[in-house]
Amino acid sequence: MDLTVQSFLHEFEKILTKQVKDSFPRYWDENTITFNILREFETSLSVVHIKDSRQRMQIEWKAFKIGRPTENKYGDVAFLVNINYQDGDRIEGAAFLEAKKRERDRTRFGAMKTGQLKRIRKHAPSSMVLLYDYEDITQFADTGAFTEGWKGLVLKPCTCSVVVPSNTILSVQKKNTTLYKFSIPFSYQLFFRYLQGFDLEFGEQPKKIAKGYATKLGAPTYLVIVSVAYGKTEPLREISFNGELFRNIE
Repeated sequence: MDLTVQSFLHEFEKILTKQVKDSFPRYWDENTITFNILREFETSLSVVHIKDSRQRMQIEWKAFKIGRPTENKYGDVAFLVNINYQDGDRIEGAAFLEAKKRERDRTRFGAMKTGQLKRIRKHAPSSMVLLYDYEDITQFADTGAFTEGWKGLVLKPCTCSVVVPSNTILSVQKKNTTLYKFSIPFSYQLFFRYLQGFDLEFGEQPKKIAKGYATKLGAPTYLVIVSVAYGKTEPLREISFNGELFRNIE
């Protein structure tokens, strides 16, 4: 699929809005929402060519779900990101997200646990919390992409899913919608941060956790393998992970 940066973000936001808001109130559960988002995302945007960036950009992804219980859960979603650059450089890093939903008719995220965030942060200091809201979120930090004037990239100034760094949450000790002022849209974080090589964990331990090779420490519920290629390079398609632990999302 050939898309511009703007149309990619619009498509991603459309998927988020539908899956998050359609889940409320009957299926208002973090795991259900996350599963539906990743399944639809893989179906609709599994191979994307971005045609208006400074150089050709190709993105391919595949989503997996853990198939058997492990001793510990290490976040809801791990993105394993491989990026090939035009000059021959290559990086591989992992990003961890813990998903939480806003409680119905309340402003809090009651399922958010300090101990859990600290445990994830131990091996993934750049980890984030993915927040879902059944109402529009408009109080997120200014990214420039959601306002006028950023090279023609203007998005609707609201979303229903944002990310907040775990470190920030642990610092301010808040578990409610006041966290939105420290957040940015999930779509922005994915494209402008993770897929550009930012906010990733590059150590062997977090990458092993993401891939399912360190189950004593835990494993994510969902693993999303992302390959990005710039210029004339091709995405890396043979990426090692624990295929006995993870199965295709269906």
